[in-house]
Amino acid sequence: MLLTNHRLKKLILPVFMLFFMLFVGRFSINPGYMRQLIFISLFILLLAVVLHQKERIIYYLIIYLAFMGLIRRALIPISGWSSFDPLLILGPSLTVVLALLMFWENHNKNNIMREKPDRLMLALFIMGSFQMVNPFSGSPLNGLIGSMYIIIPWLWYFIALYKIQYNQIKVIFTIIEICGTCIALYGLYQTFFGILPFEQDWVRITGYKALYLAEDTVRSIGTFPSAQEFVYFTMITFMVAFSRMIDKKRFLIHFPIVIICLSSIFFASARTIIFFMTLAIYIILIVTKKTAIGKLASAIGIAIIIGVIWNSLSLINPAWFGSAEPAVEHMVEGLVDPLAEDQTGVGHIDRFVEGMKSIVTNPIGHGIASVTKAADKSTTSEAMSTEVDVSNMVVAMGVGGIIYILIIITTIYKTIYLVIKNKKVEYVIILGIFIGGLGSWINGGFYTAPIIIWLLIGWIHKQYCVIRGEKNEIVSS
Repeated sequence: MLLTNHRLKKLILPVFMLFFMLFVGRFSINPGYMRQLIFISLFILLLAVVLHQKERIIYYLIIYLAFMGLIRRALIPISGWSSFDPLLILGPSLTVVLALLMFWENHNKNNIMREKPDRLMLALFIMGSFQMVNPFSGSPLNGLIGSMYIIIPWLWYFIALYKIQYNQIKVIFTIIEICGTCIALYGLYQTFFGILPFEQDWVRITGYKALYLAEDTVRSIGTFPSAQEFVYFTMITFMVAFSRMIDKKRFLIHFPIVIICLSSIFFASARTIIFFMTLAIYIILIVTKKTAIGKLASAIGIAIIIGVIWNSLSLINPAWFGSAEPAVEHMVEGLVDPLAEDQTGVGHIDRFVEGMKSIVTNPIGHGIASVTKAADKSTTSEAMSTEVDVSNMVVAMGVGGIIYILIIITTIYKTIYLVIKNKKVEYVIILGIFIGGLGSWINGGFYTAPIIIWLLIGWIHKQYCVIRGEKNEIVSS
């Protein structure tokens, strides 16, 4: 008898699972295939989520990417280390699948509720895609690798524009707050008790010299592949908790998280992020006031408090903090006099200026791979990262970098407009994240934070259209 379609469907899953188990059993004998097996297992599992829950995959991706660095390091004693790890492409591959599904669903729809991408963003995405094959950045493979850090996060702008709803944003922030608190606590553990043995092996294998604050002191890195992304994600967590705290909802829950995150960033000795966090707090506390007098009083009062704290930093004795002394000393010296000759502030400014000047020497750009980790792993292209996204985009895209700058300006304007017009705590959180993360909205070495940032940019652009009546959609609360 011929099998009916219903019976055939019932047979497909068991047969597939049988072959999958045989595959896992065969290759699990060799520990060297452990990373590949984990990738395949997670990809199949999360692909099912994409197919059935679509954009909700972001919940699971945030959790996975936030702990991916720790997972990869923990596998070193079992399967060794490889910089070309399949676990790195799990997030990008699922993002591409989701984006293709989304575009396919909307392909034949005549009324997309006027959900049209911002023209600047559309131009940036198209120009960035062409920059994948820029001959200055080496082989097309370099451009493909570079797209993981730049083009893939930009896809989340479009996913958020079409799919992400208000209630989902609230869930995303809750996930970030929970994960970020755990990671911040782990960062504090690393500061005072040191990194674990397999993490020390990772530092030795990769030659990550920037982690060393002293000969035998490694700064905290949390669960991320880089210390920079660790403090960036912790900053995002801080902004979620701080904004919810000043919204006077569950103060006793959010206040401890604020202290944990702030302490973790301080002991990670991240000076630049502290500056932008201070700026973000200053702006948030002003724009959330209802009256002009309240805004003025807040501006003056907060400026005085910041001045007092800054002038008091020199009174801190790093020796008070025991094993964290090198980190505290590095942080205090950098904050007290960031432009001193023995500090890195001047170097950061010089790299930024040189990057901006490249628009004159090479107006077509050096390709997106030139400012990402793809250049570090390539023998055919030169790493040209300036450590600031604005100048990086000028280096990578030439005059296209101007479009990127305009998107930053217009996005911050739209976010401030939304905060003033409708003081929802989610808008306040996003404003804090945008300002606190200035200089790293896109980063050639980050895996998690850019996805969050560009998802929020897409959602803010949609909400701006909603508030202004340019799009017919009810914002749920």
